[in-house]
Amino acid sequence: MVATELLFRWNASDAAVGPELGAYATAAALSNALIDGALLTGAPAAEHPLGDLLVNMDRRTLLSPIAEALTPDIGVIELLETVEVDALLVQRIRDLHGRGYRFALDDIVSADDPRWALAPWVQFAKIDVVGIDSDQLPALVRQAQELGLAVIAEKIEDEEALRRARRAGADYFQGYDIARPSTVAVHALPGCDAGLAGKMFLLARAGVAASSLALLAGRHPALVARLLSVQAIHAPQCVATAQTLADVLDSLPRAVLIAWLGVFNIAAVHGRDHELARLLRGELADGRLRLRREGRVGTSGDLEQASFVLCKQLVRMRLSARPAAACQCPERRATTSGDAGSASGPGRIAA
Repeated sequence: MVATELLFRWNASDAAVGPELGAYATAAALSNALIDGALLTGAPAAEHPLGDLLVNMDRRTLLSPIAEALTPDIGVIELLETVEVDALLVQRIRDLHGRGYRFALDDIVSADDPRWALAPWVQFAKIDVVGIDSDQLPALVRQAQELGLAVIAEKIEDEEALRRARRAGADYFQGYDIARPSTVAVHALPGCDAGLAGKMFLLARAGVAASSLALLAGRHPALVARLLSVQAIHAPQCVATAQTLADVLDSLPRAVLIAWLGVFNIAAVHGRDHELARLLRGELADGRLRLRREGRVGTSGDLEQASFVLCKQLVRMRLSARPAAACQCPERRATTSGDAGSASGPGRIAA
C-alpha cells in the first residue's frame, strides 16, 4: 500500500455535502483523523502505516489557508471534479506547487475535462473506471501519462476491473478489491473555545509573535494538546527540545500554523467533553497560582515554562484516564469521527 484517502462522510440523510460544507468536510477529515486520531503520530501510525494521504478539496477550501495544512511531506490535495478552473485557481495551484505541494485530479471520466489544463502542476490523475466505458480507459490513461501524470485507477471493485486497469497501463489502484473499509475507535479531544480559536487564527494571520500567541493559547489545554499534535506532525525534530508553547509555535512554518488554526476554528469548536475541558482549565489555573504562591517561578518567562510543563502533564493524565465509552468509532480506511459526520477513506491505494 502506498497511500490512503481521507474522506468526509455526512450522516444527514436529507442533505448532500454542498459548497457551504466543503471546508468543514476537509477540516473534519484532517482534524479528526490526524489530531484526534493521531493516525500519523500515535500507535495507529505504527500499526497501520498510511503512506501518503489524499484529501479532497473544493475550490473555496483550496483558496483558503486551510489547504496549507496538507504539506507535501504528508499528502496530496485532490482537486474535486466541481473545481472551476480560472486564473485565480491556477495562480493558487502554481504558488502551492512552487512550495512543493502535490495535487491529484479526482474523478476523471473524460478527455475534455477542464482540469487537464492544470497538468503542469499536478502529479496524479484519478480515473474513475466505473464512470467510463471500458474501451475509453486506455486512451484516458495514455492522455494522463503523456501529460506527465501518474494514473490512479479508482473504484476497482473486483478482479476483472483490476485486470482491465492493469492492461490499460494504470500506475496505482484504489477500490474495494484493493482494501475495504475498517473501523478504529479513538478518543476525541475536548472541544476548543470558539472565541479563542477564532482570535488565534486572526492574530496568527496578522503576524502576531509566537510569544504573544502562546500567552493567549497557553491557558487552554484543549488547544495546547492540538498544537502539540501539529508539532509532532510537522516538526517532530523539535518536540524534545520545546520548553515553552512559544517554542512549539515557533517550530512551525507560519503558513502551516495558520492553516491548522483555521482547521480548528471549523472542526474543533464543539461541545464534546465540555466538562473535561473546563476541568483542565481550572486545574491549570490552580497550578499556575500555586507556582506563584510558592515562589517557584522568578520571572514571567519561568512561569510560562513551568505552566507549559504542567499543562502537558495534565493533558496526558486526564486524557489517558477517560473511560472507553468516550471513544468515537468511525468507519475507517484512515479516520476518526466528526460531530455531524465521519472522516473516512474509500480505500488504500496500491501500486
